[in-house]
Amino acid sequence: MQSSCEEIKRCLPMLRLLEFDGVEIAWSGPNFVGLCPFHNERAGSFTVHAATPEHAHCYGCGWHGDIFDYWQARRNLDFLGAKSALAELAGNPVIEPKRFLAVECNDRPKLSKKPELPPLLANRAEFAKLAKLRGLSEAGIALAAAHGRVLFCDWPSFNPSPCWMVTDAGRWVAQFRRLDGKFFKFRDGQKLKAWTKGSPTWPLGAAEMKGKPCVLLVEGGADMLAAYHFLAHFDCDGNIAVVSILGSSMRNCDEALAFFGPRDEEPVGKKVRILMDQDEAGLAAAARWTEQLTIAGAAVETFSLVDLTQPDGSAVIDLNDLARCPREVWEESEIRAAFFDFDF
Repeated sequence: MQSSCEEIKRCLPMLRLLEFDGVEIAWSGPNFVGLCPFHNERAGSFTVHAATPEHAHCYGCGWHGDIFDYWQARRNLDFLGAKSALAELAGNPVIEPKRFLAVECNDRPKLSKKPELPPLLANRAEFAKLAKLRGLSEAGIALAAAHGRVLFCDWPSFNPSPCWMVTDAGRWVAQFRRLDGKFFKFRDGQKLKAWTKGSPTWPLGAAEMKGKPCVLLVEGGADMLAAYHFLAHFDCDGNIAVVSILGSSMRNCDEALAFFGPRDEEPVGKKVRILMDQDEAGLAAAARWTEQLTIAGAAVETFSLVDLTQPDGSAVIDLNDLARCPREVWEESEIRAAFFDFDF
């Protein structure tokens, strides 16, 4: 079976491989947790995060990797040997797990317990650092902070670094990134750009749209900040809410979808404009979210960033890229309309 690594991963997700290999793993809060196959332990610390389901990480021994790393370690193979074996497994229906996992990563977990968070500050002294890091205005960062969407802290506890964190008033989910733009590092040398705690299928800001008929829906914390950057620039924050989903693979949970449709105090559903990454995953997510929101009773339109370029000549992929473009690009009629015109 001649397959690319991505094709193998798509046909043989981490959760399926773990089940086939006999690793007992189940929902624990927002993630999948079980006993680590690489060291003896009584309490499960081997975790597959719903936000990054292609990887597993053990908080006991520090092991971290994807299905190729896993199979190399479990079967004492090199990469090519592991790839060949996994390609065969991925294409062989005989290895279909005996017990199909009842819940996949893209299905919603029950919102049960909020994640524990470190002490948080809305520190204006950090606004300039974050604005410079992301190529945004301090006014945009300040507006996001005023809505309680961005906060600052030292995290994680085992190797604290100054971080910025996106969340909302509900605090069901929070995502951390280092304020210096570097990666979080694990003991085994693995790196992670963003670290999410809580229920990733909860879209940030979903419960805070009351009184605002229009919604900008984006993917990721950086694009959420960029949305506030543009709202501050165009001075159009009053009637527009910003909602962010932390991961293009996620689906909105039912508890959040209810806020997009008609409600007793708001008999008309929201008008939602999706400002999505212009890549395969982003376009697929926009289609998936459009279907969900339409069923919930919202009116939905997707705005395309195709054919726009950054100052260095590279394509504009997402809203944060657009913020790095010269202001005359922002003032083009179609760009302005994305933030003003919700007549659909």
